[in-house]
Amino acid sequence: MKESTSKQEFAIIPTVVSGSQETAIIQFLKTANQLLEQSQTLAETQEVWQTVNALEALSKKFRLNKEVQLDATELRIRIERRLGEFLTQNHDNNEVRNSQDNQKSAIFNDNGNSYQILSSNHNFSKHELSKFQQLAKTPQKVFEAIVTDLRIEATINRQTALSTLGILRAIRNEQKKDNKPLFSPIIKPSDNWNFSSIRYKKIDNNSGKNRGYIPGEIYANCFWYYVKPNNLVVAPMAGSGQIWRIYEVRQEWMGQHIYDFELKMFDLTPRGKYQHLIKQHDLLKNFPIPNPDYIIMDIPYYGMANQQYSDKSEDLANMSLDEWKESLAIIAKNCANVQKAQKLCTVISPNYRDVVTGQIFMVTDMIRALWESFGYQLYDKAYSSRRIQQNQTPSMARMNNKAKANRIMLTDITEILTFQKL
Repeated sequence: MKESTSKQEFAIIPTVVSGSQETAIIQFLKTANQLLEQSQTLAETQEVWQTVNALEALSKKFRLNKEVQLDATELRIRIERRLGEFLTQNHDNNEVRNSQDNQKSAIFNDNGNSYQILSSNHNFSKHELSKFQQLAKTPQKVFEAIVTDLRIEATINRQTALSTLGILRAIRNEQKKDNKPLFSPIIKPSDNWNFSSIRYKKIDNNSGKNRGYIPGEIYANCFWYYVKPNNLVVAPMAGSGQIWRIYEVRQEWMGQHIYDFELKMFDLTPRGKYQHLIKQHDLLKNFPIPNPDYIIMDIPYYGMANQQYSDKSEDLANMSLDEWKESLAIIAKNCANVQKAQKLCTVISPNYRDVVTGQIFMVTDMIRALWESFGYQLYDKAYSSRRIQQNQTPSMARMNNKAKANRIMLTDITEILTFQKL
């Protein structure tokens, strides 16, 4: 592995960590990820494993955020899979002996008290090496799906822990099933639609800006729970076409229950790689087609998307609150005019809090009131994180401090509101 700045910094962990242990450990985990990607030998990979193992222990010792603890555990398991790959490939049998001579020390500071973790002369047992090889032999897609599901389960249930043994147990259970799983791990069994590993990420519109605020997995779950075979589904705010991306790969997330339905897309300002499939239409004038079985829209979030889609005054993203509410009322009415009784309409939006002015806007309550005023009732609701704390950047840290200082919480949860026409 080539020497790099990240490796040099990682090799000498400072004796005094400025700021919180959480911030320091998050940074070192990022460095460990980079070093894992660069590692070319079993010995180098074991060096990363030793320090990540120490970081995992520290995250639990300091009782850090559950996500940070899970990050450390997941990375440690991924390194074990890499170790198993080296062993399975017989990369260099002599390295098993050589790697046992390596040692790694990590020193952190806890409110002025120094703690030293020394991982030296770690000899893996035959049982441990066997586990690593089992991880390595598991197909990548199966491994990723299992890690995702077990991590989410550990996030939700405090009594559940992410572990190597738990993943191996799940792998054995998976191997007993047919090659094609009955249900995809992308489809969530609860109303907590959070995905620690995003497969269908935001679409880049080639201008350097990511468009679309939700992962494609949310569309997949909406399709699964609210769309029946041969339904006509309409996305009147299709944006960059993320929803089409999910529709065309439905065999990936439908498991053994694949079926067809029709998807039509419209938008005020079509854009992106699927632009040729999206028809231009102003939803404030009318609904584009009659009798949709299911309507789904990820609306421009009030207060968060000004000028991001266009400079048009009729663009929801550019409106004042009063204009935005008036326009949403027209949209709700237009949806109600074309949908028959019992049909469903999903509106995706978070609330909005301005940490600078201290104003709080309960946007999802406004949406519910508007749709109910035009003949709908709330049918179902699910929740997903916008993952704003995922990247612990300096600007994010400043924003967090401002939110705490002003006693205004940052908005992280997106609500998936599904209404039924009465």
